[in-house]
Amino acid sequence: MMRVVAYACLLATSGLSLPVLASEPKQEEARSEEKPKATKKICKRIATGMGSRVKERVCLTREQWRELNNQR
Repeated sequence: MMRVVAYACLLATSGLSLPVLASEPKQEEARSEEKPKATKKICKRIATGMGSRVKERVCLTREQWRELNNQR
């Protein structure tokens, strides 16, 4: 009879620890699984026409700005 009670207590306490084991990962693990950040865009005001003083806001990534400057 004592073995049955001890076994029942063991099963009851092991069932309580399972939700702890299935909890969310540590912050260090969560950071490593995050998506990489999107590339940052740089916005500048540039003149689009030859004789116009009106400037247009253009937002491009660093690589796109390099390509645009190399075309000029």
